[in-house]
Amino acid sequence: MRNIQIALIKAGLQNQVKVTCPLNADVYDSSTTLPSGGDFRANIHDLMITIVKFLVDNGGPFTVNIYPFISLYNDANFPVDYAFFDGISQPVSDGGTFYYNMFDANYDTLVHALEKNGFGNMPIIVGEIGWPTDGDRNANVEYARKFNQGFMARISGGKGTPRRPGPIDAYLLSLIEEDAKSVQPGYFERHWGIFTFDGLPKYALNLGTTNTGALIQAKGVRYLQRKWCVMKPNVRLDNPQVGPSVSYACSLGDCTSLGVGTSCGDLDAKENVSYAFNSYYQINDQLDTACKFPNVSEVTTTDPSTGTCRFPIMIEPYYGGSAHERVLFLPMVMAAAITMLSTF
Repeated sequence: MRNIQIALIKAGLQNQVKVTCPLNADVYDSSTTLPSGGDFRANIHDLMITIVKFLVDNGGPFTVNIYPFISLYNDANFPVDYAFFDGISQPVSDGGTFYYNMFDANYDTLVHALEKNGFGNMPIIVGEIGWPTDGDRNANVEYARKFNQGFMARISGGKGTPRRPGPIDAYLLSLIEEDAKSVQPGYFERHWGIFTFDGLPKYALNLGTTNTGALIQAKGVRYLQRKWCVMKPNVRLDNPQVGPSVSYACSLGDCTSLGVGTSCGDLDAKENVSYAFNSYYQINDQLDTACKFPNVSEVTTTDPSTGTCRFPIMIEPYYGGSAHERVLFLPMVMAAAITMLSTF
């Protein structure tokens, strides 16, 4: 950050461009489990004070990523309704201040941490907030719509938190799926998008940007041929080639929609194999060699999608630019993988 600040000063842009550092909400905690007990974690306290002081000295905001979904993901006993914005029957009381949702409590824990260390007036930006739609039993379209619409309604109305009641600046995570993103935190990591990889809205969401209040589907998307790679119907699951083939396909494809409680959680064993094969096949732009799992796969023109499980067809690759770099054709203007939501 120091080097970036020096570069901005040399360019004369330090008053127009501010440096910040996105931080996860785990850099602070509470000694009492209530927001008023908030402070930066003891093992990184000095480092956090150094970072915050640098930001304050240069007019930068504190940027924090808050994910109420993660609380639900990590704790099976976490109260589900506390993750959303509908209110709960028994709100959390902090010295007479009542908290009806996880976001307010988390945000105000940070506010108390800043106040406790002499930075009470520091501006805060929520760098990422959202809800995934797949990859976990609590990552689904219904919950994602409920959370994101509830959050949008709050910030569109200029409502803040009990400790900071004014408007909140936030970035919604995210615009589209990221099928190559690391799944180390969990399979849900690839499914934060409000649009599918090919520009289809996953659910109705009013962002306040259109008269209808609906998300607009990408236009002019061109797909590859309507064909899929699946497991041969006459192959048995105990065929010694099936296991290694599935492992290979999932390691280089995307099988995060498979599993208990996911969008493809109701597939039978053979359908799971077919999903894995097809993921690898489509990611490789339907190359003939990408559906050559030893004597266990074949190409079909019958769509194997079923229920909530979509077997995707890849969009056409586009070879453009002077270097003929290979990029996916998606005629949407995407300046970033997140949608900015700011209420000034």
